[in-house]
Amino acid sequence: MAKVANKAAPKAEPTVEPKAEKAPELALGKEESFRLLVDSVKDYAIIMLDPTGHVVSWNAGAERIKGWKADEIIGKHFSVFYPPEGVQKGFPEYELRTAAKEGRFEDENWRVRKDGSRFWANVVVTALRDKSGTLRGFAKVTRDLTERKQAEERIQQQSREIIELSTPVMQVWQGVVAAPLIGSLDSQRTQQFMERLLSRIVETNSPVALVDITGVPTVDTQTAQHLIDTVSAVRLLGAQVVLTGVRPAIAQTLVHLGIDLSDIITRTSLSAGLQVALQVLNLQVVSKNGDGKGGNHV
Repeated sequence: MAKVANKAAPKAEPTVEPKAEKAPELALGKEESFRLLVDSVKDYAIIMLDPTGHVVSWNAGAERIKGWKADEIIGKHFSVFYPPEGVQKGFPEYELRTAAKEGRFEDENWRVRKDGSRFWANVVVTALRDKSGTLRGFAKVTRDLTERKQAEERIQQQSREIIELSTPVMQVWQGVVAAPLIGSLDSQRTQQFMERLLSRIVETNSPVALVDITGVPTVDTQTAQHLIDTVSAVRLLGAQVVLTGVRPAIAQTLVHLGIDLSDIITRTSLSAGLQVALQVLNLQVVSKNGDGKGGNHV
């Protein structure tokens, strides 16, 4: 009987597991990865300073914002980034002292580019210390906020123009200026109104100013105090204020608030206030066919 030979079972191929890929920071090294990150940032100027304030590193963002190339600025003192008046006041040194003492310093102000032009910057300076606490230098991060600053200034200018339109000061008669107020009065608006009124009184050499509050919806303690301050400022110029547009509701409110306007001339309407102004100027309005008595005729 024939024998059947047993075939040997094929040997199993060894399993090869895929090698784990190294994380980028391990492949490059942590310091190299950090340097790559810093150098690739272009919206921020990231600068390293030594303990005395000299530049020791410079990224692409610093070159874009400030204008210097690395080989032009490394080794120079960071005070070159400041306007002359800031350098004279010792502001760069003040930044470093504050950062060294408190660990961090932040500021928004004008800085200077290589070409001498100025830009509005947000600056953060951080003190760098080793494990023993020894100061090794500073990290300085700068953002260019010039566009934001210009937008804010445009908004402020528009606000000033709106305030000027809503608080006109006009000469209604020789020696008489009138200022009709419309809307609520806050501290900023009142200050601007007072400045414009005082300037107009001086320009026109007017001894009488009519302040009309017909367009002021409500009068609270703060508003009343603003009006009193305005009257006091006008009197310092030797002029007289007549407060017009005092309606019954406002009169009751002032009484309830305990506001004393007894030494201020008040009238219910602008026309009535104008009559007072003419009396102060010793003027009298007469009809063409009428004969006025006393005073100068208008």
